[in-house]
Amino acid sequence: MKKIGKILLWIFAIIGIFVVLFLILLAKSISSEKKIAIKPNSILEIDLSGIHRDYNAYKGIPFVKENISISEICRKLDSAKGDSRIKGIYLKPAFYQGGWALTKELREKLLDFKNSGTFDKKIYSYFDIVYDKGYYLASVSDSIFMNPSASGGIALTGIGADISFYKGFLDKLGIEFTVLHQGKYKGAGEQFSRKTISQPMRESFTKLIDDLYNQDIKDLADARNLSENQVRNIMENRPDFLISGKRALDLNLVDFLSSEKEFKENILAGYHLVELSKYPIQKSSSENKIAVLYAQGPIVVSNTESMFGGDYRKITSEDIAKELEKIKKMSSVKALVFRVDSPGGSALISDIIWEELERINEEIPLVVSMGNLAASGGYYISCGADYIFAQPNTLTGSIGVVGFLPNWQKLREWADVNTYQIKRGKYANFFSPNFAPSENDKKSLSLLMKNTYDEFKSRVAEGRGMTPAEVENVAQGRIWSGIDAVENGLVDELGGLNDALAKAAELAQIEDYSTLVFPVQKGLIELMLEKNFFDVETMIDLYLKQSNSKIFDAVLEEKDFIKMISREPIQLIHPYKFEVN
Repeated sequence: MKKIGKILLWIFAIIGIFVVLFLILLAKSISSEKKIAIKPNSILEIDLSGIHRDYNAYKGIPFVKENISISEICRKLDSAKGDSRIKGIYLKPAFYQGGWALTKELREKLLDFKNSGTFDKKIYSYFDIVYDKGYYLASVSDSIFMNPSASGGIALTGIGADISFYKGFLDKLGIEFTVLHQGKYKGAGEQFSRKTISQPMRESFTKLIDDLYNQDIKDLADARNLSENQVRNIMENRPDFLISGKRALDLNLVDFLSSEKEFKENILAGYHLVELSKYPIQKSSSENKIAVLYAQGPIVVSNTESMFGGDYRKITSEDIAKELEKIKKMSSVKALVFRVDSPGGSALISDIIWEELERINEEIPLVVSMGNLAASGGYYISCGADYIFAQPNTLTGSIGVVGFLPNWQKLREWADVNTYQIKRGKYANFFSPNFAPSENDKKSLSLLMKNTYDEFKSRVAEGRGMTPAEVENVAQGRIWSGIDAVENGLVDELGGLNDALAKAAELAQIEDYSTLVFPVQKGLIELMLEKNFFDVETMIDLYLKQSNSKIFDAVLEEKDFIKMISREPIQLIHPYKFEVN
């Protein structure tokens, strides 16, 4: 009996500890949402260091360290531009990280704030050191201040991408990836089946980099009253990596050299500084609503993993259907803006989502707003909309299909692992990694891929009002910039989320509206209820996530990719893990 009593005491003690921890975390989450009174003559302080995503699905969770999202920054700037108490912005762009299209959208929002006309609002930027995207944002400022130190400055490196190929390494391990494509430019999987980039993919990516680079140069030249040739010369011919001190002044890249202390004393004295995170979004009370539904990440069959195991942003048909059902039931919602930031993924799930969107589009107008990436499956789920917007530097298109059949037969034979198969039926053990696929296996997979490719093109033809020949001309798996996508008819217009909202209102024939954002952000309680919060895997993932290890993130990304192709070998996926720096 004594032993049983001790065990019960320990159980109650552990439960008590968890309850106390939960209450502490809950109190912190509530206190983090506490709003402050905004005084007249205030300046918004915007610290942009770190990674900024389009939309954060969670809020007020002390141990989840996510920087403020681009969408939230933009909504706050919309509120601030009409707020007479806010006189300007103090922008800190050092070490900013975000996709180019989202960075472009944020930059336009800063310009909109500055040029609102209702009030005389200024933007001041200060940095010790800054890189391309951070400077791209700072360039819209009325005045740019920089630390005069020789060890600080501006690193305008240009635009580029690194693409790694693993076939040589996999050959040494005895692991082989059979990768099949529908579409000349469909290069997804090349990194596993080739030792270097194919000529069509080199052509496609070179054109993309050129488009993004030219857009960057044009925007910087316009903002700093320089010619495009002057900016190009700075990018390509300067001898120094960091443009420091007087040289930055001479090149008209900054306006003043100053320490941060001097900057605050001379420029910000007399203003009340308000951290952007504490500035409230002013909500409209219009009866007419436009729903904004965010779809971020790869398109997968299911998303049951811990949110700490890599990036939790994934798209499933179940989640999308659930959110669309909520929107359908709201009679006040007059239109839907579908915000897509996805490299694609499962062909089947992409088609199911397309069908769900078709159903709601029978009831209300549907407008797509593309973020950094809406390619392959990401374009599939977008193409049926009434109208599509993209930024000039959005990556889209990639209308093609890829099939994966990995095997470890050579490694198994080298390691003297003998696998004996017993099967009945032509396709039994079709996906077994123990044996290299036969010619019949590859032929069967190719047929399935061709049917999927034909279905993809038919969806595009129907959604975009194009002939099959016109679709084929812009398909073949080729990736397009937003600029090219407008020219070839895959996108209707260049613009951001606000442009999409205005178009949705026009199609719904409403003038006054407010927005409803989906999925609704979840707090601590919802997180703990839905994510198997107390299991061991979650705790390990949480610990590793807090380490901010790039190696850990890379491993998780590759693990997710392997899971995707093991569940469904046919993918509508954007080529490579392609990030433009």
